Amino acid sequence: MKYTELGQTGLTVSRLCFGALTIGPLQRNLAPAEGSEVLLRALELGVNFVDTAEMYDTYEHIRLALERFPHREEVVVATKSYAYTREGMLKSLERAQQGLGQEVVPIFLLHEQESSHTLRGHWPALEVLLEAKAAGLVKAVGISTHYVQAVMAATAIPEIDVISPLINITGIGIQGGSREDMLAAIVKAAQAGKGIYAMKPLGGGHLLAQWAQALDYLLAIPVIHSVAVGMKSIAEVEHNVAFFQGRRDLPAPEPATRKLHIDAWCTGCGKCVAACPNGALELRDGQAAITMGEQCVYCGYCGASCPEFAIKVI
Repeated sequence: MKYTELGQTGLTVSRLCFGALTIGPLQRNLAPAEGSEVLLRALELGVNFVDTAEMYDTYEHIRLALERFPHREEVVVATKSYAYTREGMLKSLERAQQGLGQEVVPIFLLHEQESSHTLRGHWPALEVLLEAKAAGLVKAVGISTHYVQAVMAATAIPEIDVISPLINITGIGIQGGSREDMLAAIVKAAQAGKGIYAMKPLGGGHLLAQWAQALDYLLAIPVIHSVAVGMKSIAEVEHNVAFFQGRRDLPAPEPATRKLHIDAWCTGCGKCVAACPNGALELRDGQAAITMGEQCVYCGYCGASCPEFAIKVI
């Protein structure tokens, strides 16, 4: 496995980051014990970087894997929170520490920022993370985003150490500009010393047919320090690790049949529409409906927002 320093954070991370969204209830819904086996295999094969979020509900999966891994102090876990108040972020930090079984959280991000305006709105929460960093409870702080404008805004803030942007070979899911616009923003962020780890390299599964080409596209970009890939089985872990170790004689993964399912009991409250970062949902005839096009990247954020449990990735 190849490793690199994540910007100027002082953290050394594997080029392959384990995306923990897929093992949790928003997607594959593996039990914590089963999900921990998948992650543990990745750790054993040299992956030392894990991406999660409070909303993913995978803290227990990760904690169980870390408890069984003899070099847990070398593992870098990045988590995220939607908290925008001081009180909310204090609770999110405590949940992460207790859930992960780690007093020190290596990386803590503001989840799904959109622009300088949302960053200003979340500033009280960011201040909590900066105080935690000064106290040694967090090693690096930053943002995750699908938006070009948020990458640019975060670049201009010296206190931000890490940016996790959405970028992939076709640009699916990128908001506020093209793939080229996002890449240009990422380059400037890296030049400013930010650690960069890419998300949605396979566009939520839309790009599985060009799996190798899609991953090679990102690996060829030197300012992207790591690539978060969702993995939900030991076989997928071993397949991706082999690729990141240089194997190019591997078959593409079997395309998975995935879709966004909306149950008949949807009340049309609109919370899923507001939660979707890609504009893939709308209200139609009093219920949530999928818009035309392929903007859905199967992140599951809509399902997490639904009070009726009426929408999910299946």
